[in-house]
Amino acid sequence: MPEPQTPLSASRIKTAQSCSWLYWCKYKLKLPDKSNDGARRGSICHLVFEVLGVKGRKKYYNKIIKTQDVFSIPSIKRLILKHAAKEGIDDAENVEFMKEMIFNGLSYDFFGLDLGKPTEEYSEKDFAIIKDDGDIKYKIRGFIDKLFLYKSKKFAIIRDFKTSKEVFKGKDQTDNLQDLMYSLAVKNLFPEYSERVSEFLFLKFDLDPDARKSGVMRMAPLEEEELEGFEMQLSEIQKHLDGFSEKTAKKNYAAHQGFPTDNSFSGKLLCGFASKKGELKKDGSPKWHCSMKFDFFFYEIRDADGNFVKSCFEEEFSEELVPEHCTYEMKYYQGCPAHSS
Repeated sequence: MPEPQTPLSASRIKTAQSCSWLYWCKYKLKLPDKSNDGARRGSICHLVFEVLGVKGRKKYYNKIIKTQDVFSIPSIKRLILKHAAKEGIDDAENVEFMKEMIFNGLSYDFFGLDLGKPTEEYSEKDFAIIKDDGDIKYKIRGFIDKLFLYKSKKFAIIRDFKTSKEVFKGKDQTDNLQDLMYSLAVKNLFPEYSERVSEFLFLKFDLDPDARKSGVMRMAPLEEEELEGFEMQLSEIQKHLDGFSEKTAKKNYAAHQGFPTDNSFSGKLLCGFASKKGELKKDGSPKWHCSMKFDFFFYEIRDADGNFVKSCFEEEFSEELVPEHCTYEMKYYQGCPAHSS
């Protein structure tokens, strides 16, 4: 088996498992993708957590907690409003929503002190691990939002912030890909920490673990046998995605999977119910649909050597987006074959 090529992340794997055509569009064709307001809010919340997690900035955190106001720090206010304006979500409702979620996340043991002072603490800890050992071959990468290491206990807390509107359901509760990926990464990076627990904080919910519908989801510690089994699974996924082709892309459409039976957002739900572009609900709001469901024009930008730089939708393009010595070309995407008549 050749060396692993495709860098695997939890989101990349989940996309491939959810819909082969969506994976083809996002990771192979590299088509532009429309993120929703929730995703944009999430990226800004994560940015603020990263900024306030840097050593020497606890005084800013303390003031926010004391005043119960994220905007009590002018630099944080400017940061949020700048990125909100850039993302087109600087209206009062979205800004207030972000302030609430950020304060919620900061209020939940942000520095990992509930178990005593961590020996080491990381914000946005990146990892890139390549394993090439016999039948076990994989290449993984990603970021851990918060990582706390307690040397005397040989214990690690892996924390991930979620801004989604629902807590985990179905398979994500019992066989969570992020939990497996992050636990494996910490095992490789810090092998001396033999016990690892993942925490997922859903910031739209009450983060009291005893609340009726708590936004805190603590996963059970993973046994070594589970991680070894996951490594074998990763090796198979690596082989599959390294050889991914347009033919492969047409083998596992979300549209052909039926509706989920475990309350998860999967199967046909991923396609959305719109039957055409711009279709409206009874209340006049647009019906949501997968961004790759229907056709569209887009621009592709490449450097002087012909390497891909970025792509963007026709309505978002301007020549100012094109870096020096790069070229651009308008292209047409025909839409998802599963929905083309």
